[in-house]
Amino acid sequence: MPHTPDLLIRAGRVHGREDLVDISVHGGKVTAIEPSGARPAPALDTLDAGGGLVSRAFVEPHYHPDKAYSRGLAPIGIQDPFARARAIKAGFTVADVTERAARALRLASGNGVTTLRANVDVDSVAELRGLHGVLAAREQVAHLMDVEVVAFPQEGLARDPQARSLLVEALKSGADLIGGWPNVEEGTQAQQAHVREVFDLAEQFDVDVDIHVDCMIDANEAMLEFVAAETVRRGYQGRVLASHCCGLELYDDADAARVVAAVAEARISVVVVPLNLVDGGPRGLSRPQELMQAGVVVAAGSDNMNDGWYALGTLDPLDRAQMAFLGAGFHDEGSLDTAWKLVTGQASAALGGRDGDITVGEDADLVLFDAPDRSTVLAAMPGSRTTLKRGHVVSRRNTLEVAP
Repeated sequence: MPHTPDLLIRAGRVHGREDLVDISVHGGKVTAIEPSGARPAPALDTLDAGGGLVSRAFVEPHYHPDKAYSRGLAPIGIQDPFARARAIKAGFTVADVTERAARALRLASGNGVTTLRANVDVDSVAELRGLHGVLAAREQVAHLMDVEVVAFPQEGLARDPQARSLLVEALKSGADLIGGWPNVEEGTQAQQAHVREVFDLAEQFDVDVDIHVDCMIDANEAMLEFVAAETVRRGYQGRVLASHCCGLELYDDADAARVVAAVAEARISVVVVPLNLVDGGPRGLSRPQELMQAGVVVAAGSDNMNDGWYALGTLDPLDRAQMAFLGAGFHDEGSLDTAWKLVTGQASAALGGRDGDITVGEDADLVLFDAPDRSTVLAAMPGSRTTLKRGHVVSRRNTLEVAP
């Protein structure tokens, strides 16, 4: 006997189908996608999509929640973003980070995010306060989203010798992945040693690698190719995510093609950051089209919001999709769908999940819109969204309600 659905989403639209559909959910999973009205059996609960798009929920593959809403904590007069961010996190407390991070994660949920990867500074300045704050925030929002935590040595390893022991403690205390940023080290040898040490820790704890690489739009930043070679040497293909990768944008075409091929061979996923700014100045967008053409999984992430690095930000995946569409020069047929995939299926795949849209048998992590299709949603972002996590409504937002 088939189960009575826990939830029946009526009269929705799914990308790639012309007809209205009903989506059945049972036990937190999508159990059927059928023409609307085809299922006479009652459901325990119903949700009327009203002809709006029902999409797989959004995935945020690269964000720093320990720093959320911290811009106002910066001492007055510090212009350098490195120094400003360092001064802010020196004042972190576990309680402060927990409150700000949970607030940011709830905002992301309201925007339709149900999976998020959090990079958290672990170094001699923040020590483990940011980590413990984000871990506490993760518990508070566990019903809203799944959060993976990256232990990230923002200040370097050679430059910050205390960081290694703190990273070890972080990985013992609940961090899920090891991060890195080789470009902050002085000189090529120190940068390569940073990469090797990150992989040493990854092997020691059998965790994946999520590494910041070549974060500035500077052709002299050239660690991505070394990360790809080290990935292959360690047998870590498919277990590495590289974010930013902006130097690649300025390489000549022959050098870029060689690096892209190395990234593809290593099966490294790449997260570009369309809102990739420091105090308003652009930091590049890598080469997402060439990477995807080579078979690399590419996603788009937020990076920062209202902190020492970036004053603005919304944690809205549609902002990222729009900016990627514009900044990466997507103009071919289907490019709107590509922009959408950067924050849904491809973002999931970048974190080791499944690509694609809604599928029977998968978790019912969904977003309902009042617009009928992806292009309308992207072109006219104001409207309503309803976020479901494993079949339960967890967030609603409506930007069309205007007071009289």
